[in-house]
Amino acid sequence: MPPDYSTILIVDNAEFIRMVARLRLEGAGVPPKNIHEAENGQEAYDLLTAKGIPNILCDYEMAVMDGIELAIKLLITEQRRGLRFVLFSGTPMAKIVTALAGTGLDIPVIPKTRLRENWTQTDTISTWFPELADFLTHQDR
Repeated sequence: MPPDYSTILIVDNAEFIRMVARLRLEGAGVPPKNIHEAENGQEAYDLLTAKGIPNILCDYEMAVMDGIELAIKLLITEQRRGLRFVLFSGTPMAKIVTALAGTGLDIPVIPKTRLRENWTQTDTISTWFPELADFLTHQDR
């Protein structure tokens, strides 16, 4: 059975950033009940294991387990093929590129400055999470 791409997990140690991301997702049409939150990679991993959430919008720098460590665990070590993992951060892109080098990860990285923009199904959500955008499109009918 394919994953249920109607849900998404926001992972960030800052409650304010999670709130802003949640508001952007809700503004793009994601129902509030389909948005989950975690404060760090370990909490996210536990939630993903329990609920099977396939869309992950994850911060890079966090205590306990950072975003790259979580991505490696899920996408490389456990080889979870159905996940859509997007890393976002306020860290300079050069530092993130260096941290990703040699990991084998091929995931989108977006700056947190994108949180200031309005997100839409067509230009933002579909770029990062195409199956979630498909769900939203069919939900509107």
